[in-house]
Formats: sequence, structure tokens, C-alpha cells
Amino acid sequence: MARSSLSPWRQAETLAAAAAGGALMAWLGVPAGWLSGAMAATAILTGSGRGGPVAAPIRLAALALAGLAVGSAVTPEMLDSFAHYPASIALMAVSLAASTAISAAIILGTTMWSRPTALFASIPGALSYVLALAPNAGADMARVAVVQLVRIFVLIALAPILVGGSPAAVGGPPAGAIDGPIWILGILAIGVPLGLAFEKFGVSAGVLFGPMLVAAVAHGSGLAPGRPPLAWQIVGQILIGAWSGSRFSNLDLSLLRASIVPIFGSLTAAIVTAAAFAFLAHRALDLPYADALVAYAPGGLEAMTLLAFSLGLDPLYVGSHHLARFILISVSLPFVMRLALGPAPKA
Repeated sequence: MARSSLSPWRQAETLAAAAAGGALMAWLGVPAGWLSGAMAATAILTGSGRGGPVAAPIRLAALALAGLAVGSAVTPEMLDSFAHYPASIALMAVSLAASTAISAAIILGTTMWSRPTALFASIPGALSYVLALAPNAGADMARVAVVQLVRIFVLIALAPILVGGSPAAVGGPPAGAIDGPIWILGILAIGVPLGLAFEKFGVSAGVLFGPMLVAAVAHGSGLAPGRPPLAWQIVGQILIGAWSGSRFSNLDLSLLRASIVPIFGSLTAAIVTAAAFAFLAHRALDLPYADALVAYAPGGLEAMTLLAFSLGLDPLYVGSHHLARFILISVSLPFVMRLALGPAPKA
């Protein structure tokens, strides 16, 4: 009898691969190596039929540690930049619509896929929500999943190169004072329940944003002395990488090969659109181009927020945009479905 994918052995195998992959990439000096290496190693392991999906408690621990690290990087100067957020999020919303339309047009023009399949394969972000609604719209779930997963994986892998990341940025913000256990436990004690409450209201990755908000207030106000120990940051990046990479456990390689054209078209649309609108935000709003590019790139919400932290970017700015992307897609997708596909068929 085959072992359960959630068995302790498979969990240990997955986490060991993630730690080894992260350590290798960090040793090689790859930007955001702990995160990207863990994700790549886990994707290879689970794609080969070994390992398995990360259990829920590990996912919650990963999100909480990541939120703690990201929020602890916030400074009073970052909080001062809040004035730019509404205009930048509005640009991101336009970028979201443009990327979806261009990607869907490319897929429909190069394949015989149905309109629902092309639409759901093109939506840049909110993967879990997209996959939940796709079956009711008549979309081909396998094709939607393969395009979405590969696009997310490649975008996260390419982001450090596209923003000109360097090995010096791997460790996140400059070293300084270290938060003591009381600060760390206090932030988690308030942030984790807050994050769970967010998830009750449908906020994706709420356990990331709860500790992140509490840590951001503590550090942005100058109350907390510094940042979590480096080991805590590394563990959070490994766990997020393992969770992101384990999504490839059910990837159909034959379908992957048959979907190269729509995958490449959707990926190109996502990169070009994000780069163009990020440049517009850079020039019009005087925002750093690297920050805007990672904020506008439709990678995984959790991984892209932590990636910004790992590259020494503004994680609060990036995280707020990816959360706004999820909310925008969640609110607008039912209306977009009706506009683009017509009334839903009756069950």
C-alpha cells in the first residue's frame, strides 16, 4: 500500500529537500536563495512522485514566521510612503485587467481551448480562489492548473534577476539589534489570532498578514528594538518555499509539454505587463522600479511578499499590493465571468 502523502516520513522528506535546496542556493550566492532554492527542490521532489503536500500546521508556522520577519523589516520611513499606495494600487488594478485580457487573447489565438479555460488560466493571482471557481464555469481544471502553477513558479524564480538582485541582498535588511524572545512571542501571540480572524473573513494567507501587521506597528513606531534572529528568518523562507513547491505534486508532465505555447504566452503577458506598469509607477509616482515590479508581478501572495523582504525591497508596499490583488480578483471575478462567459449554466 502506498504511503499517505501526509505521512511523517513524506513530510520530513519534503522539508529536508527544501532545506537542502535553500542551503545550496544561499551558498551559491543566489538572490533570495533560501526561498527560491527551497521551492525549486520541493517542486522537483514532489513532481517526481516523492514527498508530498505540506501539512496545515507547517503551513501556518511558515506564514507566521514569514509575517514576523517581513513586518520586522518595516521602518518609519516605509510608513511615510503610505501616501503613494492608493495611486499605485489603482495602477496595479489596471495592470491586472490588461494582463488577463492579453493572456486570454494569446491563449485563444494559439490553442483550441475553451473561453472559460483561457480566462481562468490567464487570471494573474489568487490561485486558490481561481481554482475553486473554475469548475463551475466549465473550465478545464488540469489546463488551468498547469498554466497557473508554472507561471507562478517561473515568476518567483525570475524576479530576483529582473529586479537586479545581488547576493548582498540575500539576508534581507542590514544587520542590527535582535529582537528578544519576549518581543517575538508577544508579536506572534497577538498576530497569529489576528491572522486566523482574517482567514475567517476569507483573507488569503491571513496568518501571514496578522503577525506582519503587528510586527510592522511595533517596529515602524520604534518600540521593538530590531529584527528576529537570522535563523528564524531562514526557517520561515524554507517553509514557505516548501509549501509553494509542494503544489507541483500533481503536475501532469505530458500535459505540461502539450501546454508550452499557452504557458509561454501567459508568462510573457504577465512579465511584459508588470514591467510596463511598474515603469509607469516608477516615473509617475516616484517609486523604486524594483519594488513596483515585484508588487505588480502576479506570483504567489506569500512567496512574493517574502521575496521582497529577502531582496531588501519594501515588503509592506509589496505585500499590500498582493493582498489588494487577491481582494480585487475575489470581488470582481464573478462579474468578469458573467461579462466574458455569459450566465453560468444551471446545475
